[in-house]
Amino acid sequence: MEDIVHARLENLGMNKLRLPLGSSPTERHVPIMASADIKTKSHVVVFFGEPCQELGILAKRVSNGRGGIDKGTMVSVVRALQAQTPSQGIILANPGQLYWWPEGRRALTVIASQAVPLPSLVHHGYRFVSGLHDVPGNESAARHVRYVCREVVDALVKSDATVSFVAIGQSCELLTQYLDEDWATWEGRLKSMLLLGHVYADDELVNSAFKDFLAKRTRAYLASDLPLDMPLAPPTGNEAESIPNLGCPCYSSSETYYTELILIRALVPALNYLQVAATTPDFVNPTIVALKRPEEPMEDNWEKVPEESRPSISIGVENRGT
Repeated sequence: MEDIVHARLENLGMNKLRLPLGSSPTERHVPIMASADIKTKSHVVVFFGEPCQELGILAKRVSNGRGGIDKGTMVSVVRALQAQTPSQGIILANPGQLYWWPEGRRALTVIASQAVPLPSLVHHGYRFVSGLHDVPGNESAARHVRYVCREVVDALVKSDATVSFVAIGQSCELLTQYLDEDWATWEGRLKSMLLLGHVYADDELVNSAFKDFLAKRTRAYLASDLPLDMPLAPPTGNEAESIPNLGCPCYSSSETYYTELILIRALVPALNYLQVAATTPDFVNPTIVALKRPEEPMEDNWEKVPEESRPSISIGVENRGT
């Protein structure tokens, strides 16, 4: 399925690149994708998917079933971004496929690395060897985020272009940690950010300027059974919904369970927010009030239960010998 997804993305004008930049096909590398005309764009959106997914994949439960390949992958997202006016440059990072398979000469996810062919049926598996099974500069998902932000953006995006970030799942934590450390580089250039499935409180963040950006120009979409785009929590969180102080306003994605489905469910409002926040001068998130669900009345219906339907209760008497 990867080949089909990548072919469709290439048909949409996305080019595949290898990291570290300049790597040959036979050297250790991780693939990413970027718009072919990215150097002409005044605004670029960088996506960091879940560290457990392959490049361009959102949810296999959708791409392999009802919904189809386009809806369950970044194909639908790229199309939606290209339909916006003006169209934006796109970079698809790849924090998932960081295990290098020497025999296959390709990068794999950690899960896929457990399925590579073994010399025989009695072999237990392959031992991870640093310098053989990792990718230089991209040895972990955190290092990959750093490499994309520092090296890839500098190399591909023109210096006066602005940037927006989108992170999914664990990548939310990795991206916010990086920006907290290196905010001086991004302050003024980063215009908006989406955190999808974000669950990490901002207690560990120390950069006050970055935390101000989170509160004013970042939005999180969370798993929730409430209607799409329903406000769930302000930056300080909402104890009633078990949402900690994430540092940014939180909205419902209408996806109850799975983080990988959040972008699929909330695609239209999420991308609209990203564009409005990035293109509106002096944009500030609107103030929202923490959601409080109405309390359901507690009723004692025991008396309404028919006698024959009530559970029987018996008391056992211990028989003690004399």
